Amino acid sequence: MNLPTRKGVSLLLLGALVVTLSGCVPMGRSWRDNEWKDSPARPAGEGHVPLEQAIKNAQRYLETNPNWKIDCSHFVLTCYQDAEMNDFLNRRKYHHNLVYDLNYYLTQKKTRRARAADIQPGDIIIFSKTYDINRDGHIDDKDVFTHAGIVESFKDWLVTYIDASEGRDPPRIKRRSFSFYPKTRAESGRVAVDPATGREILHKETFYAAYAAP
Repeated sequence: MNLPTRKGVSLLLLGALVVTLSGCVPMGRSWRDNEWKDSPARPAGEGHVPLEQAIKNAQRYLETNPNWKIDCSHFVLTCYQDAEMNDFLNRRKYHHNLVYDLNYYLTQKKTRRARAADIQPGDIIIFSKTYDINRDGHIDDKDVFTHAGIVESFKDWLVTYIDASEGRDPPRIKRRSFSFYPKTRAESGRVAVDPATGREILHKETFYAAYAAP
């Protein structure tokens, strides 16, 4: 995949290569399962919380309950509390990949950012190839829709987002960042190592798309 240009970055051209973020994709569980009973109730009469509140929810969980054993997609649902999105995903709760379903829902809503330069705080960010989801010993183009998070800020091509992974060592909720044009190793953000080749996987390589909240 080509790296984005500074004049206009199409998210459609920003694929990913390889990465390992275990425990990100729930297998056939509903948002209403008892595991997520600590999620706050939606405000009465509202379809979803405002974007600012969604970010504050993510920040609050990061600060007050960083070891919460919750996967990435349920974390996104919990922070946004979007009634329609929750109902859609609950109807597909037996699907093997809830991140796939989340991406499908957002695609249908046509909220995908056309350019990386358009990313905004509160966007839902989707990653592919963050681990070997099909367990074939390789991290490749078959390993799609493997992680999700909530954009906290985007400035000078540096994306900062909050995510969760029930399979990671505590803290399970983290603030993470990567740059499309890294100036330091920290901004490159090594996420994992491809088990087939031993190659380091950089954060920007796993980026798939960003969506404005529906």
